[in-house]
Amino acid sequence: MPDFAKASREKADLPKLISYKSRDYGVSFAYPRQYAYLSAKIVANGDSALQPKSDGHDGQFTLARIEVPKGFYPDTDFESGYFTLSLNQDISQDECEASLNAGKDGKVQTLSINGVEFKWLETDSGGRGAAEKVRNFVNFTNGTCYELEMGIRTRNEDGLAREVDPDQVLRRLDGILMTVTIQPETQKVGPQLETSAETKKPVAQN
Repeated sequence: MPDFAKASREKADLPKLISYKSRDYGVSFAYPRQYAYLSAKIVANGDSALQPKSDGHDGQFTLARIEVPKGFYPDTDFESGYFTLSLNQDISQDECEASLNAGKDGKVQTLSINGVEFKWLETDSGGRGAAEKVRNFVNFTNGTCYELEMGIRTRNEDGLAREVDPDQVLRRLDGILMTVTIQPETQKVGPQLETSAETKKPVAQN
């Protein structure tokens, strides 16, 4: 069982955080400076591996993707560890929550993040030396389905690489998850996405 309370306590200890904020959609989060930031444009135009799980409806788009550097886990089967923030304004609350699709054995749980209640689901998959553990979170606010996804992918085809602990990687991503803030009302100020450091100087934008 993920220890989100521990992640919340430890988030302040993450060094040199960078703040991401979308004023259009009233959502923000923080992530360590060492991690890689991929903008909405990069994700949309990049490889399909950068895309989060589809919610099954048109209108889904990704605002940002954060990646844990591979250098954190040298000589292991670590392939990627990531956090994505996506939105869909074209679906209802029921459709938003149903996108988790727990299936026969899955269990949808709830988690409060900075006063906002998310429904979430963890799934595992793999085969032929590859494995994936993914957690999907959804919340319907401001007529918008906010979709968070964090996961780890490993690949060890010859079985010789040292195996990384998936839960250790996910604990790093929990630190980002627990900083997510959604404003109850969104003020439209024109289409702009901002990512800024603690100094308030912009370091990336779409």
